[in-house]
Amino acid sequence: MTGNPSQRLGPIHLAEGVTRGNALTFLYAAFFSVCLLSFLSFMQPFVLDAHLGIPRSQQGRATFLLGTTQEIVMLLLVGPFGALADKIGRRVIYTLGLAWIGAGYVLYPLAGSLTELVATRLFFAIGAAMIGTVMATVLADTPRDRSRGLLVGVTGTLQGLGVMFGVLVLSKLPLRFETLGHSDDMAGRYTFWIGATLCFLTAAVSWAGLQRDGAAGRTRRRESLLQLIGTGVRTGRANPRLALGYLTSFVARGDMVVIGTFFSLWMMQAGLALGLSRPAAMAKAGAMYGVAQLAGLIWGPILGWLMDRLDRVTVIVLAMGIAAVGYAIVGLTHDPFAPGMPLKMMLLGAGELSCIIAGQALLGQQAPRDYRGSVMGVAAFCAAIGVMFSTSLGGWLFDHWRPGAPFVMIGCVNALVMVVALWVRLATPTEKPSG
Repeated sequence: MTGNPSQRLGPIHLAEGVTRGNALTFLYAAFFSVCLLSFLSFMQPFVLDAHLGIPRSQQGRATFLLGTTQEIVMLLLVGPFGALADKIGRRVIYTLGLAWIGAGYVLYPLAGSLTELVATRLFFAIGAAMIGTVMATVLADTPRDRSRGLLVGVTGTLQGLGVMFGVLVLSKLPLRFETLGHSDDMAGRYTFWIGATLCFLTAAVSWAGLQRDGAAGRTRRRESLLQLIGTGVRTGRANPRLALGYLTSFVARGDMVVIGTFFSLWMMQAGLALGLSRPAAMAKAGAMYGVAQLAGLIWGPILGWLMDRLDRVTVIVLAMGIAAVGYAIVGLTHDPFAPGMPLKMMLLGAGELSCIIAGQALLGQQAPRDYRGSVMGVAAFCAAIGVMFSTSLGGWLFDHWRPGAPFVMIGCVNALVMVVALWVRLATPTEKPSG
């Protein structure tokens, strides 16, 4: 099927060579990719408690160990996978990544010790590195620049819906299986294996519907992976706006891991302290998490609309400010079941998605067309460092200060990035979206 430079998907102008079917396939894949990547972290407290019986006083450190294991793999592989996407195309890497994490979902609940769980998380991380890098690259390839903010906003909304599907539907499956007479352990296993089935199905759809060869995939085949990675680094050093995009990736992934990992752990421990069962505590955590994602998915298209009309660095200043306030006020809350918590979670959810959308739109605008995979690989490398920072310091603070401490920490980091973004906005010429 031949692409048309003027093709559109509703109000979104598509890039040359991208068909409506390619764009729809990407949106479907984006929905389930983020759902399935985030759901593993959300279910992790259930595995630590119900499957392995790790004492609650040690679960913060176990969370740190598992998160660090994944991010070390991400640090090592996201750059090569981004460069590989420039060499052989996006579709192969994206599809393989989805199938890989599907195998990880099969194995995760079968781990019989923390050591085995770490090994399984290491395996899962290889697929996560493929998906995290190439999904951002396909997003950058799909629209014309005039519609980049809108597509990023729509994608962010779908990703938020995907996360909500994970926490509002999938997270309730253990409770459902428990009511059918299964033990906590088996209920968790069945839930993970349903996640694996969704991974394999999404991989098949992506293979059938994504663009056969990503933008510039053929033109970069003669360059080595190391040369392509170096190009991504040098481009960021020469362009302050692209460097800000890398920094935004650092904090955006940190935002995600704090809410995705530590919020469910906090809610589970608080729920168990109140006498709730593990599945019931997980269901309550999922409902509260869903409030945050609902706010984000409503706010996402609005922010995307702004991204296509204002200088994108200006919107990053706004995004970081919202996130800083949202994470700080949630972190300073003593009782996660307090009546005012839903409103706080709404602000946090809007801030979380704002950082993701603003950073992706800026990266897509600033990345050279022929080296988008390499640039997104460097951005994913920065994101992996952000996750390691958040899981390590956040896990220590969770165990030694208070459950809300990781949220206060990441709120402060968002505030610092907001200051840097303001400096870049004042120090560089105004750039409006074009194309």
